[in-house]
Amino acid sequence: MQVRSIRSQMMLFFSLLILVPIIISGVSIYYALQNYLEDSYVRHQSKSINNLASEMDDWRSEQEDLSLRLFGDRSIQQFLRYPNTTLTAEQLQRTANFRQALQIHSAKSDPLGSIFVVRDNGTIYGEGLSSTYDRYIHSRLLLAAGYNGLPTWDNVEGTDKVALFRQINDNEMDLNRPIGYLFILFDKAEIERMIGQYTVDPGQQYAVFDEKNSFEFLTDSTMPKAFIKEIGISSETSRGSSTTIYGDEPYVTFAEKRSGWNLVSWIPENKVMEPARELFFGILFIAFVLIFFSVFMVLFLSHRITKPLKMIQRKMMQIGEGFFIFKVPVVRNDEVGELASAMNRMSDEIQSLIQKNKEEEAKRRLIQLQTLEYQINPHFLYNTLDSVNMLARKHQDPIIADMVTYLSRLFRIGLNQGREMITVAEEVRHVTYYLKIQEIRFADQLYWDIQTDESIESEKIIKFLLQPLVENSINHGIRKRDEPGHIYIRIWKEPDSIVLEVEDDGVGMDPEQLERVRQSLNDDMEEPDKDHGFGLRNVHQRIQLHYGDDYGLEFASEKGYGTTVTVRLPNNPKT
Repeated sequence: MQVRSIRSQMMLFFSLLILVPIIISGVSIYYALQNYLEDSYVRHQSKSINNLASEMDDWRSEQEDLSLRLFGDRSIQQFLRYPNTTLTAEQLQRTANFRQALQIHSAKSDPLGSIFVVRDNGTIYGEGLSSTYDRYIHSRLLLAAGYNGLPTWDNVEGTDKVALFRQINDNEMDLNRPIGYLFILFDKAEIERMIGQYTVDPGQQYAVFDEKNSFEFLTDSTMPKAFIKEIGISSETSRGSSTTIYGDEPYVTFAEKRSGWNLVSWIPENKVMEPARELFFGILFIAFVLIFFSVFMVLFLSHRITKPLKMIQRKMMQIGEGFFIFKVPVVRNDEVGELASAMNRMSDEIQSLIQKNKEEEAKRRLIQLQTLEYQINPHFLYNTLDSVNMLARKHQDPIIADMVTYLSRLFRIGLNQGREMITVAEEVRHVTYYLKIQEIRFADQLYWDIQTDESIESEKIIKFLLQPLVENSINHGIRKRDEPGHIYIRIWKEPDSIVLEVEDDGVGMDPEQLERVRQSLNDDMEEPDKDHGFGLRNVHQRIQLHYGDDYGLEFASEKGYGTTVTVRLPNNPKT
């Protein structure tokens, strides 16, 4: 019977073992990921489009409410109702009241817009009137009159402005009698800002237009208007998302309608599926690399395996011939090496084994001695910090002296002679020294306040609870602000518990990030949240290990307003 070598068997086995699963899993993952990416993108983008449409609708309603307030303002009504032909005291007072009303409404406008009021004779009043604005306003007076006082949105051609205009009617004498016109000009940057908040993929484009076709805003001016209108029409039959073909290329499109405004969005379908294609080609590339690598490794491994086996085979033949004193070179740290070592041990004498044990014992004692020598003496650390403090004061550097003093006291409380429990007062002093060090480090950028119930200052709690929370607030909340931040620490007593709270007015977290932080606290197998690290998890798990699963960290956060972390401990714990 023909004998097949180990090398050929290993090559065939490993090639099939690597290639077949990778190809099958790669194809399966590609199609599964393709569907998942599209469904996930559609769900996420549909929600974003809905939120963006709501935000834009709110913004538009606010501006139309502003125009309605201007429409009904008594000072503006009286100024427009009477012609400005004679400079009487009464007319001068009406003019002053009119200008004051414009200033008040302009100051309340958010975002700040340019407000212009036009008499029925065409005279324009307002700040920042240019020749371009003058021509535009006069060109839209007839259009405004046609809508009989209803608000109308329009683009100001040749500028980066959008306009809201309406006819002003006499609301005291005759509501059907026009007495003037109102024009409010806004920067398109405000619409771009709202859209930018919901744009994640750079290939995503947006358009906004009204049913009157008088107002439109596009992030991609090269896209034909017919295609954009088609998206709006298709949304009426397929709510949410749909697929629209333009120029033989499919687009994933979305549309939302709010009170006469249509918000549409589109992105090439290949952009959505691009991660799936990249993954599939990556899997194919890895498969071919692994095939070549497996061939090389099989040749290498088979040589490493068969060479010592043949050597052992020769030594075993020597045993059969009566030669018991030999040494097999041990060049492997695997089963083959173990077999060679076992054969070598058979030829060793008992004295060599005893000597080997003595050498190992001597090595262990040496390691223990080195470990003892490397331990830090806390008193040496304190004395060293005190020496640095004295040198700093000698050289008249109070900042370094204060920092060293705070650091020394911080270490002294932290080491606590190896004890795990400290009083509430000591925990407060510990975090106070830490905050003083950070206050020096971030001069004029960090402010803090501590409020403690004096009745619980002698209560014992586990140490190092507040400092990691304050460090997290500084690094991930305060430092990311463009202005000074505040940290508030509050400690109080409830009937059954002691509550420690750390609040900051930093950048805060959105709901998704907050949920990731909460989930990462109890999952040891999960990587910690990249924005908050191991500190929060360490504090949370130490609390639960000492007091039980009913206690730990609680979070409350709002994006842009800050984060509050609450620690709840039992009132009378077992120490």
